[in-house]
Amino acid sequence: MIKKLHILFFLSLGGILLGCHTNKDISKGNKTRFSYPNVLNLKGNIINPNQEGVSSFSDLGTWHSFSLVDENTSTKKGAFVGPFLMRQQESIWLSPSLVGLTIKDVQADQLLDLSKASLKENTFYPGVLKQSFAIDKLDIVLYLFNINQRSSMITAEITNNGKAKEFQLGFSGSVFNNFSKGIRETAHGLEVDIVNDEKVNLVFQEKNIHLGDSDYVYLENARLLPAKGETSISMAMSYTFSTQEEQEFNKKNIAGLKQAQQLLSDNEHRWNGYINTLNQGDTDRILAIEKYDRLAVKSLLTLMHNWRSEAGDIKHQGIVPSYAATYFQGLWAWDSWKHAVAIAPFEGELAKDQIRAMYDYQNQEGMIADCFFRDLQIEGVNWRNTKAPLSGWSIYKVFEATNDKDFLVEMYPKLKKYHEWWYINRDHDNNGLCEYGSTDGTRIAAAWESGMDNAVRFDKATIMENTKGAFSINQESVDLNAYLYQEKLFLSLIADRINKQEDAEKYNQEALKLKKMIQEIMYSEEDGFFYDVTLGNQNVVAIQGPEGWSPLYNEIATKEQAASVMKVMLDDTKFNTPMPFPTLSAANEQFNPEKGYWRGPVWLDQAYFGIMGLYNYGYKNEAKEMAEKLVNSAEGLVNSDKPIRENYHPMTKQGLNAEHFSWSAAHILMMF
Repeated sequence: MIKKLHILFFLSLGGILLGCHTNKDISKGNKTRFSYPNVLNLKGNIINPNQEGVSSFSDLGTWHSFSLVDENTSTKKGAFVGPFLMRQQESIWLSPSLVGLTIKDVQADQLLDLSKASLKENTFYPGVLKQSFAIDKLDIVLYLFNINQRSSMITAEITNNGKAKEFQLGFSGSVFNNFSKGIRETAHGLEVDIVNDEKVNLVFQEKNIHLGDSDYVYLENARLLPAKGETSISMAMSYTFSTQEEQEFNKKNIAGLKQAQQLLSDNEHRWNGYINTLNQGDTDRILAIEKYDRLAVKSLLTLMHNWRSEAGDIKHQGIVPSYAATYFQGLWAWDSWKHAVAIAPFEGELAKDQIRAMYDYQNQEGMIADCFFRDLQIEGVNWRNTKAPLSGWSIYKVFEATNDKDFLVEMYPKLKKYHEWWYINRDHDNNGLCEYGSTDGTRIAAAWESGMDNAVRFDKATIMENTKGAFSINQESVDLNAYLYQEKLFLSLIADRINKQEDAEKYNQEALKLKKMIQEIMYSEEDGFFYDVTLGNQNVVAIQGPEGWSPLYNEIATKEQAASVMKVMLDDTKFNTPMPFPTLSAANEQFNPEKGYWRGPVWLDQAYFGIMGLYNYGYKNEAKEMAEKLVNSAEGLVNSDKPIRENYHPMTKQGLNAEHFSWSAAHILMMF
């Protein structure tokens, strides 16, 4: 049974609750979702199932999404684009438009030609797609929103500004030809076969369907609409992955049709709650919410659009890196830790489940898998490597947002086992400084374990066997050990919270010892920066990258060391590039953002760590200035409806690689 999501937020602002049909703010000075129209451009027209480049909207963890029609290239009114089905190897558009309003004038015995309607609004607001238009003295407003983790609802509100008249209301749509053989009538609507047990279901209130080869028309019984009269009609669509789910959500959605207006109102209150939460918090923000509120909302939307509910081999809900890239339709370890921290103030249960989802793939030795997917028969779990240890930070930050001590009790033994795994499997010489490594003895998987896949600092590294199935590269990485230091502190904090005082003291003492080692071994007095060091002789690997400011982010550096690192970070020949914080110093001869991935492009997680590192050591003005430079310079981030990108070119500031990227959004959101 799929876990019930807690989707209702009760929002009281000055004692006034917003009704579901107004686009006005709740009260003067308070913003609602209607304050943020078209933060992202979700308009487009689809002509083939594999079309790319059209962004879409989802919510509550559905594995499908919809878009608005592009009014500049389409005359279609009364319809929404899609759905887009997020599948593991081939995400596809099922239809150019599966759900469109249909109106029949009974007296004239003809369908209204909605292409002749006057379009008034075609807007994406957080949590809902809205279209309104007028035709034949009818004013029509359509909404598309999600009602549970598998389903969307489409509801239309019709007002008659003419004489009393009889109408038949309904819906129509089509599927692409490759799905036409799989469309059939059911007891409550239509069913479309995708593959195996994957199905799309449409449910209606009545059973009056005409089914063509690849299209359908549904019309309800005639109703008299008096002058100035109002009426409404709704339908629901689900995308499910088993017969049990299909039956469960058909039943839920049939019941939901009877309370469509309440569900729309609930959706609005929930999203207004998110907006309200966004505007609360610390007044000493890195980024000013008043100046960059649309960017903050865009960041939140990016995470919410990448929210996926539990399905198949994903046992807990979580946030995928990007719905726009088929290869990112799974969960990754260090992505997940970052997503959980960012989303926790808005959706605490989602944040906790994001962490649980990764720990579902913790083996008996304590290792957490790098990544996994909804269907492991298509693509298995990556056990070749894990990822940098940020889960202690994630667990404790989620606790701070939710105040759920039971969650700490649940996660503590798992976190403790994972932490100890590093020292058993990734400390080749048992000196207390760990290395990145792999389970298969390949250096490439060891580099993946760092998350910085092709970073220059690993170019000359070699792989060594520790024990059977445990390999390390021949260098001790400063970021890895800085994260392990931080994790010891969080283990100590968690142990203290759950009354394990002996553990709390143990981890605190270990942290102090590790801190001193990093300060003394991994810092170069010569150029004032932290580096990886080679095993044995502990010579610095003199490549300047973002790992060098991880001791500032994790508050390991002495004040003097931090001052020196700060100078390197703010040097415009190194890291203070036109868009700051590249993943390799611009002074390095191998700096190559065009081909680099981790050899130059700006990744916003590493930029965030740098900004917070400055902030931690009292350089608050510098931190804020660099944060503003970061977001103002990046293509499409501020004052734009373009999506947030995976990374950015530090010189041209152009967005690179995947669009709608979650951890980029997560770290922007953290700065608010």
